[in-house]
This record gives sequence, structure tokens and C-alpha cells, in this order.
Amino acid sequence: MMRGGLRVARLLGVEVAPWTGLGWKATPLKSDARFYAAYKAKEMTKENRRYHWIEPEAERLIARAYARHKTLVERDVAMPNGWRSFPPSISLKDLESEAIAKEYHYEPRTLGDRIAKKLVDGGEKLMELFFREKYDHHAVTLETVAAVPGVVGAAHRHLRSLRCMKRDHGWINPLQEEAENERMHLLIWMQHTKPTSFERAFVMCAQGVYVAAYSVLMFLSPRTAHRTVGYLEEAAHRAYTEYLEAVDEGAIPNVPAGDIAKAYYRLPDDATLRDVILHVRADECMHRDFNHHLGDLYDSNEQDEFPVKMDENASKDATTNSRPSLERDTA
Repeated sequence: MMRGGLRVARLLGVEVAPWTGLGWKATPLKSDARFYAAYKAKEMTKENRRYHWIEPEAERLIARAYARHKTLVERDVAMPNGWRSFPPSISLKDLESEAIAKEYHYEPRTLGDRIAKKLVDGGEKLMELFFREKYDHHAVTLETVAAVPGVVGAAHRHLRSLRCMKRDHGWINPLQEEAENERMHLLIWMQHTKPTSFERAFVMCAQGVYVAAYSVLMFLSPRTAHRTVGYLEEAAHRAYTEYLEAVDEGAIPNVPAGDIAKAYYRLPDDATLRDVILHVRADECMHRDFNHHLGDLYDSNEQDEFPVKMDENASKDATTNSRPSLERDTA
């Protein structure tokens, strides 16, 4: 009788006991304080952290930086920049911190990981040879590629849920959100540069090839597909760090931020290109770690588990103040 009741509860997605395994893996009810405290203490140890390849401080700051994408944008003429509904930006000090600036790398563990790493390394070298120091053009082309996996991954999970007639457990929306975030990056950079006719032709051809190839890879090995995206985002982090260094060195003028960037990131009127690069780089950190996390779940056959959110408490802290601001260091 008890076993049948638990089975029904699982189908309905209802937590019925501390250790039913619903929600995150083996997550006890928060109402059971003693068991929940022990569970959280175990989860926070380095050996059991889902995002073990990055430091806890980086996890906290990345979660705060990305929290603004959790709500929809709404038009409001009474608000600065005419927009509302996004949490405030975090300070430049946090965005420039070593925790986010550090180049984290997920060490390949399987043949699929090594293949994914080699593919991305080869593509990164070709992009560097083609664009050299044209960082703005590089950013535009990079975002046209980076916006594809989220759509393909979401479609794969959606069709899998229909085909298997079971729940997806919350992965479809984050993948769609990832694709939308990357598309917004493209629109932001289009206000700072215009791709050449050759670059546009290259993107049109590359998109068809990439969508087809990534779709096949997702069908054959979702783990390798998400690992490839994780390594692609590692390359994006390096590219934006180089872009930032070029601005700091004066090789690229630190012009005012575009209107789309100000609205999307809720930046003040005096925001600059440098501020935008810092925010975009933080977004790429989130995509990097999210895809490595999903790749790990496929590796351990836990792809039907709920996503483990990065430092959920930090994300909540970022939404407590609705006033748009961008703290600047005075030192």
C-alpha cells in the first residue's frame, strides 16, 4: 500500500517524504530540518559539488550575474531606460573578480570529451586566424554559433519527453533561455559593429552545417554534445577576456554602451562597452558550467534528474533590490 502511494506521488511530482528522491537527487523535504541540514552539508563538500570544476565563490557570483535573465522584460515608461522586471546588475568589482575572470577548464575524462575538446580547439584556432584582432566581428560570429545548441538541445529534450511519454524535469526552458540569451548577445554586438558581406555569407553557410551536425551529435551522444558546448563556452570566455584586455589597453575605444545592452542588463546611462563585455562574459560562464553539468548527468545516467541550480541563495539575493545600478570602483 505504502509503495503504491509513493509511486502515485512520484507520477504527480509531489514530495511525500524526506528521502523519496523527488526534485534533486535524494533531496529531503525542507520541512524536515535535521535531515535537510545534513543533506546540504554533504552536498557542499568538494567531492559532492555538482559544479566541482569551479570554485564556490565563482559559482556564487556567476549565479548572481545571471539571475536577471530569470524574469521577462516588460515595457514601463516610468522606469529608467523604459524597462523593468530584471534584477539589478552586480558591481563591476564582482564582474572583474578573479572568480569570474579565471579561466576554468573541465578536464576531459572520456573519448567523447577528448573529441569534443579537439573539435572546439580546431574551430577556435580557425576563428583566431580569420578575425585576428577584430574582436567585435569575432563576437558577432561567435554568438551566431553559440545560439544554436540551446534550441537544438531544447528540441531534443522536448521530443524525448513526447516520445517516452514522461516528464522532462525542467531542462527544456533553461536550454531555450540559453539560446535566447545568446541571441540577445548578437543583437547587442550588432549595435557596435556591422559584419562584412563575406562574414554574413560565412554565417549563413556555417549555420546550416552546424545545425545539422549538432543535431546528429545530440541524437548519437547527448553527453558529447553538451560537453562540446561547455568547451565552446570556455573558448567564448577566453575571447571576451581578450576583447576586454584590448579595450583596457586602448586598442579598441571604450565607447558608450548601446541601447539594447542598457535595457537588457539594466545598465545606467553612462555605461560603456567595457561594462557590456563584463556582463556578457559572466553569461558565458553560466552557459559553460550549465552544459558541463548536464554532460555529467548524462555520463552518470542521471539525465532525468532535476537541474542543480548554481548557488540558488545567491540568485535570490540578487533579486531583492529592483533599482537599476552599476557600482563603480572609485579607487
